[in-house]
Amino acid sequence: MNATVQFIYLCACAVTGAKAAADSVDFDRVWKLSKAQNMTALVASALEGTAAFQNADPAEQKRWSQALGGNLKKSMLFDAERKKLLRFFEAEGIWYLPLKGVILNPLYPCFGTREFADNDILIDPSRTKDAKHYMLTHGFSFRSDDFSADEYSKKPFYNFELHRALVDEGAGNVRYTDYYRDVKDRLIKDEGNACGYHFSDADFYIYFIYHAFKHYDNRGTGFRTLADEYVLLHTDRMKLPFREIEKELTKLGLSEFEQKLRTLADRLFTEPEALEKTIGDLRSEHRSLLIELLSCGTFGTMDKLFQKELAENSEDKSFSKTHYYRRRLFPDISRYQYAHPFIYRHRILYPFFLLYRTAVYPIRHKEYLRQEYKAVRKKQNSTDTK
Repeated sequence: MNATVQFIYLCACAVTGAKAAADSVDFDRVWKLSKAQNMTALVASALEGTAAFQNADPAEQKRWSQALGGNLKKSMLFDAERKKLLRFFEAEGIWYLPLKGVILNPLYPCFGTREFADNDILIDPSRTKDAKHYMLTHGFSFRSDDFSADEYSKKPFYNFELHRALVDEGAGNVRYTDYYRDVKDRLIKDEGNACGYHFSDADFYIYFIYHAFKHYDNRGTGFRTLADEYVLLHTDRMKLPFREIEKELTKLGLSEFEQKLRTLADRLFTEPEALEKTIGDLRSEHRSLLIELLSCGTFGTMDKLFQKELAENSEDKSFSKTHYYRRRLFPDISRYQYAHPFIYRHRILYPFFLLYRTAVYPIRHKEYLRQEYKAVRKKQNSTDTK
């Protein structure tokens, strides 16, 4: 097996609970792949039982063991911090809905192997000021209120996103906005607390697919999404009524994406020992999806984001650098509704914000602008040669 196949094989063993068998592993390349996908803990959980790991250099063993132990510790500390926050919501009568990784983590065969960067919680949008007061008085720094969430951080690694809505008003496909606008009406009240809610299994899966596609369609999403998909499909803690789910996904235009993701997850992870043959037999659309998931990393790539920006800021099918830069420097005010809501609400500040953005952005985001310039030049050159 090459390093990429070894990486997929170890992931497959970890999510299925199968015992991994490997006499040799390309540790450095598998480590780099695992880090890029935020999956070192998951891979380590399968790797530690192999002959390759037992015969490895002690420093190599330590690297993987620390990744697994560190993420387990992080998961436990994050859970404790979140429970404090939820106790505050309970005391103040603020309804809440934990999202994404908070729910996925305990579904994995081994707790603490699913890595995450932050905790996402949907809360009563009318009580965000109360939530902000709690966060600031408990050592958190306010990062931003971009899009539909307030973001907070605290050392050493605590990051919380307190969502006012599941989908940004005015951003993306209006079908998603409409579908999730009154989402609380579809939530199920928790037992054992006063203010907590949860999705039905079907609604959680639909939201997972929507969220995965949102990233896939924007900057791209990584291989961890495929592991999450397999875990959701095969955990005995969830019952997924696919006839109902497929009907809802069709409404959202997500049925094709979900079917490709589901098929690829099942084919790669169901029989880890037959992985090389499975990969060789993949149909072209599934092979393309696999390559994209492996190449994007957990949070996607700037190149894919630039391609989307270039397409959105082009006139029809033509492309003009002048038009593109004019749209980037002076975006329509409607884009500020979700990107910079404060400016959108106080439009008298719009011209001053444009001056500030023009002066500060090149300093703070020098590398981003350099990559964007290269993408624009490449696009213009390809247009000129047609």
